[in-house]
Amino acid sequence: MSLDSLFAQFCKEKRYLQNAAENTIYFYSLCYTAWKQTMQDSPVNKLAINQFVIGMREAGRSPATCDAYIRGFNVFLSWLHENGQVDEKLTIKRLKLEKRVMKTFSEAQLRAVINYKPKDFYEHRTHTMIMTSIDTGARVDELLTLRRDKIDLENLLITLQGKGNKQRVVPMSFELRKILYKFLKRHTFPLIFCTKDGGKLLYDNTRRNFHTLLASAGVEKVDGSWHSLRRTFATNYIKENGNPLKLQRILGHTTLRQTNEYVKLVTEDLQEDSHRTSILNRLR
Repeated sequence: MSLDSLFAQFCKEKRYLQNAAENTIYFYSLCYTAWKQTMQDSPVNKLAINQFVIGMREAGRSPATCDAYIRGFNVFLSWLHENGQVDEKLTIKRLKLEKRVMKTFSEAQLRAVINYKPKDFYEHRTHTMIMTSIDTGARVDELLTLRRDKIDLENLLITLQGKGNKQRVVPMSFELRKILYKFLKRHTFPLIFCTKDGGKLLYDNTRRNFHTLLASAGVEKVDGSWHSLRRTFATNYIKENGNPLKLQRILGHTTLRQTNEYVKLVTEDLQEDSHRTSILNRLR
């Protein structure tokens, strides 16, 4: 079989046997496309996988993008070995990336966004999405697929469809219940955050609307667009002495290590805590 045919079979097995989400399949496709653009019809071997990384860097792709493609293509390489298509188990070494402190929204910025008064249905939709993410830590993809029957206003619970099509139930606050109750009266479609015809929203459009609303509220955007809200939720949860294990379940992470990436406080907070808890500052 050709490599194209093998990749098609790989995607079918991921979709039908492992129930991988369409976004995950799309990500694998991007990784495979990067391989084809870089390596053309080269055979898959140890020399080729090293040249793959070099070729991507020479083409001007950023280290972060290359590392993402490496991560995805490694899954395909493992599948090739497991199915007897390559004799040696090949793995591309991940790139070392500079770790940045990803900022979250400040209290003043959050207050400005929360208190912003939407002017039309579209702003109400974006504002409600923001409020839901701030209150639950939901991913934007989970919000875009959230259905009306998954909102339990009576018991203050939301059922989210996460990565790998895994469902999890997360709590909501009384304030979010009020916001959702009002917004749900604005349309009758199954999808909560939908187009005017009830269809699924495109991510790029919601990202644009998100930045537009932030600008209208007088708030500068921070790293990560929609994901910055999830990061803000996680960081605030820990600041308020929330249980990391409970946070892990709320965020839908399989390991606590993943959760720890979201709860690294910004430098200013670490400095503030250091001054507050210093024995020398207290006793001298």
